Amino acid sequence: MFIDRFLTLHLPAWARHVFMRFRILSHKFLLCTLLAVSVLLVSCSKTYKDIELKDVKVEKLKVSSLRSLDATLAVAVDNPAVQRFRAENLTGTVYQKGVKVASFSSADAIQLEPKSVSENRIKVRLLLENPSAVLSYLADRKKVDLADFTVDIQVDITSGILKFPYSKKGMKVDSMLKDDPFKDF
Repeated sequence: MFIDRFLTLHLPAWARHVFMRFRILSHKFLLCTLLAVSVLLVSCSKTYKDIELKDVKVEKLKVSSLRSLDATLAVAVDNPAVQRFRAENLTGTVYQKGVKVASFSSADAIQLEPKSVSENRIKVRLLLENPSAVLSYLADRKKVDLADFTVDIQVDITSGILKFPYSKKGMKVDSMLKDDPFKDF
């Protein structure tokens, strides 16, 4: 209001016209900028935090030594974001009634395509804390309840040079197994 009065008193007509034109254009520019920013925020609202580990299944399990097992995991990951991510440095721990039984890791990396659920195969190496416990399990499998076993998984989600940690704790082992992985032993 004050500026309008100031312009009418102290500026020539052509300058007032330019200022008023600029003022109208600046309002349109501001409106377009706000609209563009809001569209950008809505379209990028899904981020790495929305990535979810849907399902993990043990496909193959093979004894590689007295202290380690090799396994192939089928992993389903949901990436609702519009950006491609990479999952790498998979590590985890297996617990039986809260006691650490084994740890595992993988050097494999998988691509998480945007707006999709991807099925991936990952090879992991399990290092046993107490190899004799596995041998006793193999000797009498009916005494061990797989519902007592849980898994904690950690993985790094990367996008370019950015790295974000992801973890899922307390996954039940019995839901990860299609059938008894030791049936061939």
